[in-house]
Amino acid sequence: MTARLLIVDDDDAIRDSLAERFAARGYAVRTASSGEEAVEELRRGVDVVLLDLQLPKGDGFHVLRTMRAEGLPATVVVITAYGTVERAVEAMKEGAYDFLQKPFAPELVEETLRRALERSRLLRENRALRLSLPDAGLVTADPSMEKVAVTARKAAASGATVLLLGESGTGKEVLARSIHAWSERAEGPFVAVNCAALSETLLESELFGHEKGAFTGATVRKEGRLEAARGGTLFLDEIGDTTPAFQVKLLRVLQERTFERVGGNRSIETDLRVVAATNRDLKKLVEEGGFREDLFYRLNVIALTLPPLRERPRDVQALAEAFLAGFAGSAVRLSGAALDALRAYDWPGNARELRNVVERAVVLSEGDEILPADLSPELFESAAAGPGDSFHERVADFRRRVLVEALAESGGNQTRAAEKLGLQRTYLARLVKKYGI
Repeated sequence: MTARLLIVDDDDAIRDSLAERFAARGYAVRTASSGEEAVEELRRGVDVVLLDLQLPKGDGFHVLRTMRAEGLPATVVVITAYGTVERAVEAMKEGAYDFLQKPFAPELVEETLRRALERSRLLRENRALRLSLPDAGLVTADPSMEKVAVTARKAAASGATVLLLGESGTGKEVLARSIHAWSERAEGPFVAVNCAALSETLLESELFGHEKGAFTGATVRKEGRLEAARGGTLFLDEIGDTTPAFQVKLLRVLQERTFERVGGNRSIETDLRVVAATNRDLKKLVEEGGFREDLFYRLNVIALTLPPLRERPRDVQALAEAFLAGFAGSAVRLSGAALDALRAYDWPGNARELRNVVERAVVLSEGDEILPADLSPELFESAAAGPGDSFHERVADFRRRVLVEALAESGGNQTRAAEKLGLQRTYLARLVKKYGI
């Protein structure tokens, strides 16, 4: 898809020079010389805007406020004259992504525009995914995760029991909530139980409830999570950490749709949908005798495996920006160096670790931009590493994976892959040779 670029400047020489440069690089370029013209062009659909602040008939701030009021989704890079950086910072508070100070080097313009286009692409893909998968809290820009989401939506419509597999922190509960939101039970409750956080006795009482006098301290009757989830979805997290005795009782719930409270003898019917999750290898546990085979097959009606974040390179930026928006709105942004450090990291804690890193960075950041020093020590050390250290090796590995992915999606056609990545065909060919693809 050809990137759509709007150049807004009342200086004919600057406007025409930029238009010629980027048209020669394959962009679909449009121009405007006033605020009014810029708004009209934006309404026609644009990916990225190079926006001068000093304009006739509505300055750059008027354009930014109109974009926000009308929900126009383009990514804005502000062009500002020397000595007016304060105004550029004000513009970023109004929604601009970055700024360039005149006079600017052509290479800097191209690099800034590349980052802005990448952000625009991610935002567009996220919007498209949310439209195709309504009411979901899932954020992804990675093809492998999108496939999981599409299958999950089909599973949600079926009403079948779903088993979510994957490392800790990959987003299993988020996906479980999305399955609930896509299902016919969306108006009912979503009740989550962490099976690993409770002892067997407490877990049984928490799930099934108990009658008065069932055990010491049971002074009143208590309804359990099974009753609380009536008409909705019960999410059993870390199901692989339960004991065989508990598994027998859970199996009965799934088979007969009935249960008794602890200390009771009256059967209570259930009306709920079960989604279970684990970071353990249940098949291996079954072979070792640690998990009941019959329960495994009851849970394993539809199994979905969430890939770890290190195998979803596109999701690092998508998730980081989503977390950042949640913590700080549009007041803070990620610097290019911080984003490079995030991409180069392996993320052993997956999306949960990324969320914590972003939250920490928002707290520690002293300005409106997240810098590598605001990240966790591990990421900061990677970002500060010199040539030959792991940071550069990881960046190279990330670039190679992006190239491989683009070539795979383009059927090995380097011209189409270059267009997909916004690169010149000859430059992509050099990268392919450099990384031995």
